[in-house]
Parts: sequence; C-alpha cells; structure tokens
Amino acid sequence: MLAASRVEAITLPKKFFKQIDKMAGQPLALLAFICIATGVSAAFTWPSYSFPSYATPVPKPPPTTYARPFVAVSSLVPNQTTTTWLSIATPTDSTAKYGNYAWSALWTGLNSSVTPPPFTTTPAATPIPSSELIKPPQLPFTIGHGHNHTFSQDFIFGFGSSAVQGEGASMNEGRGPSITEKLFNGSSIAYLGYYLYKQDIARMAAAGVQSYTFSISWTRILPFGVPGSPVNQEGIDHYDDLINTLLEYGISPMVTLTHYDTPLYYYTNTSFNGWDHPEFVEGFVNYAKIVLSHYADRVGHWVSINQPTTDAIAFNNWKSSYNVVMAHAHVVHWYREVLKGTGKWTMKLSLQKGFTLPLDPRNASHVEAAERELDFTIAQFANPLFLGEQVPESLFAALGDRAPTYTDEELGYVNGTCDLFSLNFYSAEYVTPPPGGFDACIKNSSSPISPKCVTGLTARNHWDVGVTSNVGRMMGVTELRPFFRYVWSRWQSPGGIIVPEFGWAPFESSAMSKAQQQSDIMGSVWYQSMLNEMLRATNEDGVPFVGALGWSFLDNWEFGSFRPQYGVVGWNSTTLQRYYRRTIFDFLDFVNLRRKVT
Repeated sequence: MLAASRVEAITLPKKFFKQIDKMAGQPLALLAFICIATGVSAAFTWPSYSFPSYATPVPKPPPTTYARPFVAVSSLVPNQTTTTWLSIATPTDSTAKYGNYAWSALWTGLNSSVTPPPFTTTPAATPIPSSELIKPPQLPFTIGHGHNHTFSQDFIFGFGSSAVQGEGASMNEGRGPSITEKLFNGSSIAYLGYYLYKQDIARMAAAGVQSYTFSISWTRILPFGVPGSPVNQEGIDHYDDLINTLLEYGISPMVTLTHYDTPLYYYTNTSFNGWDHPEFVEGFVNYAKIVLSHYADRVGHWVSINQPTTDAIAFNNWKSSYNVVMAHAHVVHWYREVLKGTGKWTMKLSLQKGFTLPLDPRNASHVEAAERELDFTIAQFANPLFLGEQVPESLFAALGDRAPTYTDEELGYVNGTCDLFSLNFYSAEYVTPPPGGFDACIKNSSSPISPKCVTGLTARNHWDVGVTSNVGRMMGVTELRPFFRYVWSRWQSPGGIIVPEFGWAPFESSAMSKAQQQSDIMGSVWYQSMLNEMLRATNEDGVPFVGALGWSFLDNWEFGSFRPQYGVVGWNSTTLQRYYRRTIFDFLDFVNLRRKVT
C-alpha cells in the first residue's frame, strides 16, 4: 500500500483530465486503460517492514505451598543417612557396605563408554540477548482462524525433558547406574543439563515458557537404589536448586519420579524397568518418600511413573503393571494422608503404536479391534486407577493367569489415586481384526500379533495416517479429537486430561544447518495443529484439556541416537551452545493468544 504523502505528490498531465471528461460514466476498467494509454501510473513504494516483536516472559505466579517443608517432615522418613561419593581410580574402603569401593563396583562392566564431561561446575545464568528473542515471521497461513475458542486461564503449557536423556554427567557427584545404562550404555554427556540447568531455565523464562516437566534421577538420590542405603546429598542439593531456580524465574515445575531410570539393582530380563522385581514396590515407595519430603512443598504436579506400557510391549510382560499400579497408589496415599500434600498426581500412559482408531467405524469388528488394542495398553492401568475395576475381560480371555488381577480391597485402594488423566501421544494407526478373526488368533499363541490379535494399518484410502517425521509417521490432525472423545467417555478423571508429552522430530533435522533448523516450519505446523484440536475438543466436544507440554525443550538423547531432534531449542554438540528454533515461539504464541483472560 502506498503512503498517503506519496500519492499526493503524483503530478498528472492535462491530457489525462481531458480523457476523463470524455469517458465520464464509462466502466472503471476502461478508465484504467486510459491511465495506461496516456502513460500515467502510480509510483511504487516498498512497504515498510513491521517493527520486530519480542518474546516476553509470562507473569510470575504468586508463591504457592503444597506441603510442609522438609525441616517439618523429615521425621516422616526415618532411618535415612546422607553421604557423598567420589569417582576415584582405586578406592580403598572395600569393607564399607556403601562406600566408594562399593559405589565404583556398581559401574563395573558399564563404565567403559562413560565420557567425562568437559566441565564439572554449574555456570551462573546469563541474560539471553534480545537479538535471540525476536519472533520469527508469521507462518504463511493461520491455524485455527475463525474460532472464538479459548483455553482456561490456568492451562498448563511448556516443555519437558528427562534426567536419563539430558542430564549427562553419568558418574559425577555420586550418581549410580540405572537399568538404562545396562540396556543402552546411556549417554554420559547428552546436552549436559545437569550442569547447564541455570542457563537453560533462563532461556525458558526469556521465551515465555510457563511450565517445565522433568524427571528426577532415582540413582542420583539413591545410587544403590534400595531402602536403607545412603541418600546422596549432592543429588538432593542439585534438584533442590533446580526447583528453586525454576520458581525464581516464574516457571512451574512438574516432576516425574522415574523415567526409564530404575536402579540397576532391580534389573530382570523380563522387564524394561525392573517393574516385575519382587522388591520394586518397596524400593520405589522408599525413594518417592525421600523425594517428596524434600520437594513436595514447592511442586504442585507429580507424575509417578513414565509410560508403564513398555513391559507389555517389549517383553510380553503383563503382570508388571500390577506392581506399577500398587507402587503408584502407595506413594499417593502416603502423600495425601501422611505428608498432607495438596498437589495433583498422574501417571504418564501411552500406547504401543499411537492413537488407535477403527479403520471403518461402521464395522463392529473394526470397533472391537480398536477397543481391544486400548484394553491391552492403557486400560490395564486406567481401569483400576480411574474406575476401581479389574483389567478388561479381553485380557483375561487371552492371557489367563498372566493377566494382572486385583482384590476388591486393592481396587478400592488404588481407585482415585490419579487426579489427572495423562496420555502421551506421537503417532496413530488404524486397526482391523486379524485374518480369521479374534478367536482363532487367541488360540494360536505362536501368532506374531498374539495376544492382542489386532492388525494395524498405516494408511487409509492409500494415504498415510500421519505426516512423515524422522522417527516414522506422526499422527495426523483428524485422529486426535475422536480418540480423546473416546478416552474421556471411558475414563473420566476429576481434574481433566493433560498431555505431558507430544512432539515432532523434523525429517533429517540432524543433517540441517543451524539456520535451516531454526527456520523450519514443520514443527510449528504440527504443534499448532494439535493444540488447535485440543482447543476444539475442549470447546466443542466437552473434553477438558487442562494442559499440554511439548517434547522436548532441548534435543534429547533418544535411547541410542541424537538423530531424532524433538527439541524446540537446539544445541551445538561441540560447544554445547543453545539456540532457539522458531517452533518454541509459534507454540507459545498459539496458547497465549487463546488463553482466557479473567
């Protein structure tokens, strides 16, 4: 558009006005032709660019106390001693049950691939340069335009990470080995979040991140993992300062007690996380009490266990879910009844191959296949936790005595111990019955799809179910709302639904330059599309979404690889320097522009 002052400066020749007089009342197109024919044209002026828009931190919430501080509740966890350990080449205290010699022995056979970090101190946070906080240009289209929908004012939004995938510093400051180190050799440096957390939190706050979900490393708190073993004082101090730093910047912490880092003591060859170990419940409850007594006064949202479906998926181990549910319930009862905490609890559920939908919703057998898939994944946890009911009958029919079973007393005990229904999502699939039907498949224990006996499909009408990312297909927009409508109709929780993990790994992002990564829009399109469907589900379908946290804040070690780059913040593998990607600004702007203002 031309500036007004520029238009006024145009001088028109007299012959133009003579032609206008002759053509009075003629069509405008003909008048335009006269302008061209007589050599008259408006001078072009380049439009001015808009002023840069900068990210701003969210308002700092007022302080909230969710439980009594450690000094007032330390006696609730008796017989706890604290100590520190040193990583030394030849420890001499071989007679000490939990000394340096015993601590070093934990790592025997596991520490050959451990690389010492480049530094072992925690740098102070430095201000993020304003040049890094300039928001990117607008997307070429608007997602969700035309809807006057809003998230609630207290909608939880931000990003997440886990200790085992980002902290690094594996053998530093007394941390013991977890089962992950045995299965994957771990990542000894990762993005070194253990030492760089202050700078990372400053970066979150500068961009406007409201909440941060992270996990506490069980083996940093209890290197030996078992009740009666010493508590690592350096681990206690680290997470104490991490939580305090988040609160100082106005960021709300959401803490997961264990995220694929069960201590090595509980390893079995039939469980991904030692959940079927006979001492797991006792050990987890002991660990949780230590953590909660130290930090529950400042943390309002807790996750007991991350993605407990993995044992059933990886090991065909169904009974470990019983231990997971009982361990969770014991911790929540202690928190509510003994510690008198007022925060909210959940367990991060997940599915094997993503959101499950019938290929043909009008076909009863396709619907049965979809529900059967859900029975064998999230229902084995959700039924007892949210309904106080046994696992679905389909599990008993297929598994017999391998199915997890609860007494009536246990069902009453575990029911209601989740305040929020929590579900991670990344991908989706359509399902049908197996060839020959369910009964024939169930009787054939050698079938590769037994005992679920569900056939999964990645496409419908020749089109893939989702969008291709670096880890395969990701779920498409249209699958989210019907799936969550189903979940809410089957398992309603008192506090609504939260999505503590959902994320996008751009295709071949690790091969991109820094500039290419920063400007790539696919993550923004995917995140905003999913957030918009949550918004519509809340406002149109009555499904109460109360929060959504992107996975992940930084590029994590994804269990053997750094190629899937989920982070909205990238980092240089040599210098460890962090940099924003446009996705973080587009994610936060989408939510902030749609939060209800009271």
